[in-house]
Amino acid sequence: MIFSWASFFLAFAGFFCILWLKARETAQTFKKLLLTRGESWALCEEREIIDRAPSFPVDSLYYLKNFLHPDSLAKIELAIDRLIRENLSFQIHVHGKESDAIYAFEGESLAGKSILWIKNITDTIHRERLHAETIQKNETLLANLQTTLDALPILIWHRDEHQKINYCNSAYSIAVQASCKKVYEDGIELIQSRFARILARKALNTGENQNFESVAIADGDRRYFRICEIPNANDQGTLGIAYDITELNDIRTEIKRLIHAHDEVLDHLSTAISIYDAEGMLHYYNQAYVNLHSFDEDFLKARPRLDEVLEELRSRRQLPEYADFPAYKKRRLQQLKEQVDPQEVLMHLPDERTLRIFSAPHPMGGLLFMFEDVTDYLALERKNKTLLDAYQATLDNLFEGVVVIGSDNRLRIFNPSFIRLWSFEGEDIKPGQHLTTIIEKLKDLFDYEENWEPYKAQLIENVTDRVPKTGQLKRKDGMIVNFRYLPLPSGDHLLSYTDATDTCRVQQALQERNEALETADRLKSEFIANVSYELRAPLNTIIGFTEILSHQYFGNLNERQIDYINGVLESSNKLLHLVNDILDLASIEAGYLTLIPQNINISTLLREVAALITKRAEANRQYIVLKCDKDIGDWFLDSRRLKQALFNLLNNAIKFTPAEGKITLTAEIKEGMLEISVIDTGVGIVPEDQTRLFEKFERGKNIIHMGAGLGLSLVKNLIELHGGYIKLFSDLNKGTKVTCFIPQAPQQYDSDATKALASPPHE
Repeated sequence: MIFSWASFFLAFAGFFCILWLKARETAQTFKKLLLTRGESWALCEEREIIDRAPSFPVDSLYYLKNFLHPDSLAKIELAIDRLIRENLSFQIHVHGKESDAIYAFEGESLAGKSILWIKNITDTIHRERLHAETIQKNETLLANLQTTLDALPILIWHRDEHQKINYCNSAYSIAVQASCKKVYEDGIELIQSRFARILARKALNTGENQNFESVAIADGDRRYFRICEIPNANDQGTLGIAYDITELNDIRTEIKRLIHAHDEVLDHLSTAISIYDAEGMLHYYNQAYVNLHSFDEDFLKARPRLDEVLEELRSRRQLPEYADFPAYKKRRLQQLKEQVDPQEVLMHLPDERTLRIFSAPHPMGGLLFMFEDVTDYLALERKNKTLLDAYQATLDNLFEGVVVIGSDNRLRIFNPSFIRLWSFEGEDIKPGQHLTTIIEKLKDLFDYEENWEPYKAQLIENVTDRVPKTGQLKRKDGMIVNFRYLPLPSGDHLLSYTDATDTCRVQQALQERNEALETADRLKSEFIANVSYELRAPLNTIIGFTEILSHQYFGNLNERQIDYINGVLESSNKLLHLVNDILDLASIEAGYLTLIPQNINISTLLREVAALITKRAEANRQYIVLKCDKDIGDWFLDSRRLKQALFNLLNNAIKFTPAEGKITLTAEIKEGMLEISVIDTGVGIVPEDQTRLFEKFERGKNIIHMGAGLGLSLVKNLIELHGGYIKLFSDLNKGTKVTCFIPQAPQQYDSDATKALASPPHE
C-alpha cells in the first residue's frame, strides 16, 4: 500500500514534471513566437499583464490612460473587455496622449490568455497618407491633363510599339468623326494608315522627330495639316501631333503670290534694286540693276556674294577708288547684319555718274538696296537753282510791284517795287504777315466811304476769290495803280501792281486827240459821201450826152471831135467809178451794204471778170492768164460784190505792170477756204507801204499812175463782208500777189437783205 502511494506520488510528480516541462516548452515556444513579430507585446490573464516585451509602453493595463488619448483609451478598454469576455480579436489604430504618434493595437485570445500587440505606425500612416495624396494629385493632374488635351485645337495621339493608336484627344476624335474607343479599336488614322505608320516607325528607328505636311479630311472639310511623330523612349511608342495649318498654308500661298507680284512690280521699275541676305548672298535683282552696271546676267544668276559683286564692279571701274578696298568690303558685309535704320548716300563714279543709294533692312533679313542715277537730276537741280536765282533777280528788278499771298492769306513773296509802290518802310512788311494786317497799314491810301470794315472785306475778297481779273485803283494821294490778279495752281494768289499815273494822263490826252481826229474823219467821210451823191447826177447827164455825141446821132463828127468826145467819156466813167467806190466804202462803214449770196460757179465767175479787163490789158500789150481747179465747183457768195473786188485787183495789176507783162488770175480750195489770187509781174511794192495800202486814200511811194487810193481798201472790206481776209505778197521790181481767202458761207438766202447802194463795177 505504501508502495502504491509512493508510486502514485512518484508517478504524479513525474507526470507533473512532464506537464511542467511541456508547459515551459510551450511557453518558451509561444514567447519565441511573440518575439518573431518584432512588435511590443504583452501577455495578459484576465486584466493583469503576466508577461510583456520590454518595449511595451506599460506594465499594467491601468496605466494605458497615461499613454493613450482619452478618445482612443475608451475604444481600447472596450475592445479588451470584449476580448477577455467573448474572445473577440481586435485591431484598432489609436493616438498617443501627448504626441501625434499613431499606434496599431491588436488583441487575440490564446490558450485562455490574451495577447496584446502595439506598434508605432506613425511613419507608415504618414507614408500611406502621402501616397494617397500623391495618387489623388496624380489622378487630378491626369484629369486636368486630359481636359487640357481635349481642349487643345491640336490633334494629339499616342501609338504603342506596334504603331497602333492607343490614345487620342477630342480634337482627333472630332477630326476623324469617330469616338476615341472606335479609334482605338479600328485604328482610324487622320491620313492614309500606311503613310502614318511608316512615319511613326521612322521616328522610332531614327530616334528623331519626323515631320510631314499633308491634306486630310477633318470633320468633313478638306484641311491642311503639319503632322509630327515624336519617339517615346519610355514605352517604345510615339507621340503624334497634327497642327491645322490651313490658314497658314493659305497665308503662305498668298505671301508667295504677293512676293511674285512684288517681284514683277520691281522688275518693271526703272529704279535699280538688289536684295542681299544676312550672309551676303544676292537674293534678288531686277533688270534695271543689270542695265545700270551692265552686268553679265549669268554672273548674277549664280547668286554671288556682295564682296564678289563689289570686286566685279571695281574691275570695271564702276566703284569709287578706295585706299583700303578690303576694309571697304568688310564694312559693306558688316552693314548687312548691323544696319537697323534706312540710310541714303551719294556715290560718285569714275565715269562721272552720280548714284543715289538707298538701303533699308529687309523683312526677311539682310538689306534692300535701291540705286538711282541722279546725274541728270543733279545737273537739272543746279540749272534750276541758277534759273531760280535768275528769276529772283528778275523779280527784284521788275518795275511792277509783285506780291504772292498764300492760300492761308499770309504774305509769301514780294519784290522791292511792291515796297516802293506802296511806300512801306522797315518792318512794315515781312513774310508771314496776314493779308488783313497789310491792308490795315494801307488804310490811309484808299479812298473809301465812311465805313472802313466793309471796304476792307471787299478788298480781301477781290484778291482771294480765285477769279482772274484786272483793274485800276485811284489812291487818295492821286496815284493811279493798275492791278492784275491771277490765282495760282498751288492755291496761292498772285498780284501785280503798276504805277499808271503818267500813262493814264497820256492816255487821256491821246483819247481826247483821237476823238477829235475821229470826228474830223467822220466829217470828211460824210462830206465826201455827200459830194459823191451830188456829183453822180451831173456825171450821169454828162456821160449820157457824151455817148449820144459819140454815136453821131445828130450828124457826123470829124476825127478831132471824136477824140475829144472819147476823152470826155473815158474821164467821166473813171470819175463815176471813183464815186461808186466812195459810196460803197461809205455804205460799208455805215453798215448799209448787205451781201446777197447764191450758189455761183467759180470758174464761170473768173472768166466773166477776166472778160471785163481783157481789152484794157491788150491795149497795154499785157496778157491775162486764167487758172482754176477743175473740181472747184460752186461756192455760196455774192457774185456781184466779188466781181467788183476782183475787178479792182485786176485794174490795179494792169496799172502797175509794164508792157509785155503777165497778169495771172487763179482759184483753188485749200483747207476748206476758197483762195483767189491776182498775180502780176509789175514794179512791186516797198515793204513799208505794204501794211497801209489797204487803208482809204493810201498810195504807194513808187507808183507810176496816180489814183484815189480806194481800190484795195474797197477790196478788203468786200472780202471781209464774206467772212474772209486778204493777204499781199510783193517783191520790189518782181511783182505782187494779192490773195483773197473766202470761207464757205451757210447755204441760205436772206430774202430781207438790203440791196447794195453802189452801182456794179465798170470797165
